[in-house]
Amino acid sequence: MAKEDIRFKREILGVSILLVLGSLFIIYPFLDAIILAVATSYFLRFGHKELDKKIENEFLSTLIITSSVIGFFTVGLFLFLNNFNEIIGNINILVIDLQQNTEQLITALNLSESFQQEVSRFLLTLSESIRVWLRSILASIPALLIDLGIYLVTSIYLYKDGTRIKEKVFSVVQSFPDNEEKIIKSLVRSTDSIFRGVFLTQFMVAGILGFLTAVGFYLIGLITTPIPFIGVWAVLIGMAALLPLIAAFMFYGPIGFYYILYGQPLKGTLILIFGIVFLNILSEMVIRPYIGSRQMDEHPLIIFTGFIAGPLTLGLKGLIIGPLMLILSKEFLLNYSELVSEKPGENHSEDKEN
Repeated sequence: MAKEDIRFKREILGVSILLVLGSLFIIYPFLDAIILAVATSYFLRFGHKELDKKIENEFLSTLIITSSVIGFFTVGLFLFLNNFNEIIGNINILVIDLQQNTEQLITALNLSESFQQEVSRFLLTLSESIRVWLRSILASIPALLIDLGIYLVTSIYLYKDGTRIKEKVFSVVQSFPDNEEKIIKSLVRSTDSIFRGVFLTQFMVAGILGFLTAVGFYLIGLITTPIPFIGVWAVLIGMAALLPLIAAFMFYGPIGFYYILYGQPLKGTLILIFGIVFLNILSEMVIRPYIGSRQMDEHPLIIFTGFIAGPLTLGLKGLIIGPLMLILSKEFLLNYSELVSEKPGENHSEDKEN
């Protein structure tokens, strides 16, 4: 009878896994928004705990956090939509200026006519590509609003009910056979720890790169001429650091090329070299793996591979899924013999919790 009961519970577990996979297939188009919402909920719960320590009022803390999130996204969305036409117009003007100044520079250098024609064709192609990209942004606004709505609602609900969801999962798996219960609890604890570690890693790296940007741009300004809006660029590049690899280049790259094309080649070259060395190579090879390994108690190679391969393979959602899958795979393989043993014991993941 006991064997039949265990078999039945395992069949239920198998059906549950199939249903979860089917649900993931349904929500896959919105997986980016949902995964970012999960990460955001960790930040909100952390903020809630710190705020509640000061005001000692659970309801008021929840109200302040929730209202702040809704207000932030409402104001941001309003400003974006209200200034969208102006943003597009300024980008078009920048593209035209870039094209004209590049052509003037080539003419002044007295380069061959064939080279000038190739550059002109490239600039026309680039200009058209940017216009197509801007039109695609305009066309994708409805989908963006849907993703934003899903992200916002999911963030708030997970922030409010995340702890209860975890407790509910643990209460359900308690009825499973011991081996399955150990495995599921281990994976849930590891997932919770990994999400928190990934989140803290990303924001610590963003803060460090923002500080490095401010210091680097200030020193470049001392060597050449001052760079305006250093604080703004530091904040923007710090935020871009949340997306590994090329996001920071989207800011320092145009700044560097702008100064090169507008008669300050030394300044532009220094900005590009600084960005490539410190904001791309150093951040991805050293800073992010080191901080991630300290936060998640993992080998830097796993952190490096997860943060690089994840976004390259899966896009934005890979920021979370990449490190998550690699670390969970390592945890499961290292702890498998202990998880399926009959003797109770603490596994590697639980050691890290303590």
